[in-house]
Amino acid sequence: MTLVITTATQKEMKAVLLGFNRRGKIGCKFPSLGNYCELPVNEKLCLLAVTGVGPVNAALSIGRILGERKDVTGVLNLGVAGSFDLEQAPLCSAVVADSEIWPEYGLHTAEGIDPEGITFPILEYTGVTGTVSVWDRIALEPEKACRMLNLSVPKDLLKGASMTVSGVTGTEERARMLIERYEPLTENMEGFSLALACLQAGIPFLELRTISNLVGSRKPEHWKLDDALQALGEKARELFV
Repeated sequence: MTLVITTATQKEMKAVLLGFNRRGKIGCKFPSLGNYCELPVNEKLCLLAVTGVGPVNAALSIGRILGERKDVTGVLNLGVAGSFDLEQAPLCSAVVADSEIWPEYGLHTAEGIDPEGITFPILEYTGVTGTVSVWDRIALEPEKACRMLNLSVPKDLLKGASMTVSGVTGTEERARMLIERYEPLTENMEGFSLALACLQAGIPFLELRTISNLVGSRKPEHWKLDDALQALGEKARELFV
């Protein structure tokens, strides 16, 4: 079993490694942007990958890995995310995605984006009930993914829909619009691409992120990036114990 552990940035990867070994270092060269290296974690062979920020970088990175490494059996995406609701997902809490949403796919209309408006689904595959079309949402099964990847479920874990965007939501107005239309709990910039790649490859995908900020707010009191990174390392360690 070879597990890919992805983060968008080296800062997030260092936080994960601090959680693993308290040093933030690894026995191989630290993965540079778009690259990966091997690291055993509690006797599990892992590939550490820093994808770069955004859905395009994530897609390019995971595509390269899956093309080069035929031994990959699953992907674990770790990082920080924004919360659409601090009562449901407070700062520094950990959330696993039970679905991934891409709100930027489809036909732009006066009422918003119609994901089926261009008539071409992102992906079609055969499910238990027949042909399944993927438009702007991928359903995930985090508990099943944990079992398949032989990972532990961390304590005090929340679940919710995660939204992948190309540009971070910078206003309260846009945040409200996204909530009304999609009902997401968190916002990230890579998850949908990684989930789609795993769906295409037929391997399990698990996404766990800690909350660094309130979506749509630039107020300092709504940001705790350093604390969220520390929490990320702690939760990453819990997955492997």
